[in-house]
Amino acid sequence: MQNKLAFVFVAIMTCSVAAFPQAQIKPAHTRPSAKGLDLSGYRLTKVYSNDLSKIQKIVFEKDLIEKGADGKWSRKHRPEPKAEWIVEGLGGVDIRDGKLRASPLPFDTNGTQVTSGARSHLVVWNRNIFPADLMLEFDMNPNGSANGLTIVFFCATGKIGGDIFDLSLPPRRADYKNYHSGAIANYSDAYWSRNTTEEGVTNRLRKNPGFELVAEGDSLTTGATDVTHHIRILKSGAHIEVEINGKVVISWNDPGRPLGAGRIGFRSMEGVSLITYDNIKVWKVSKK
Repeated sequence: MQNKLAFVFVAIMTCSVAAFPQAQIKPAHTRPSAKGLDLSGYRLTKVYSNDLSKIQKIVFEKDLIEKGADGKWSRKHRPEPKAEWIVEGLGGVDIRDGKLRASPLPFDTNGTQVTSGARSHLVVWNRNIFPADLMLEFDMNPNGSANGLTIVFFCATGKIGGDIFDLSLPPRRADYKNYHSGAIANYSDAYWSRNTTEEGVTNRLRKNPGFELVAEGDSLTTGATDVTHHIRILKSGAHIEVEINGKVVISWNDPGRPLGAGRIGFRSMEGVSLITYDNIKVWKVSKK
């Protein structure tokens, strides 16, 4: 009788765990360091530099995909090799006045936002596949945005390897779930937000797929929304650090299998007014 009761108890507990999986444990919130990245132990070789001073080719995912008779979207073309930027979403992206401009609204031929258009989330990918161990650096300005969120993706590949633009992968169309719980893998850092007060004061690093919050710190991007923020991200093996405006806000070691070489992309939510990027640089990193 006792054995039967024990069996029933174990069965009930097993079903309960399956029905109610354990929630992810939120990482401790860390405070920023007094200093920036310590690069003294690394060799840095510059592999990419873009000050947006020249016109560059931009292609849009909407021109690379098609909707089938069954209502499902699929890829029909890869981005052409000469395209510097690949845009997912239906907003406007251009290069003007030495900046990469990402708008939730489309632009007209003069670069003015078409306010009658529908707003859209955006992800803007660079054409390069960057080294697994790297330092990324860029400037970002929210141009007075009072809403929305920005994220940078790095080490982005197919979930089981390969390029994120492989024709076998489903289109993402700037739908966020397709970036954190879909067919691609990446690290993502949410470094600026005005969606909520809590989001606005935090920097959140995730490992995807799975939407796993792995590290959290101060955002250092609160206050005025018409200023330029300087972001640097260092990844060496399993170690990742995020520096915002000269101070390290996150330092984390990936306990699993670190992600390797992949793409870098910039995401902005439809609530922003306009996001501009500048002075984008990437270094290959190796330990001394």
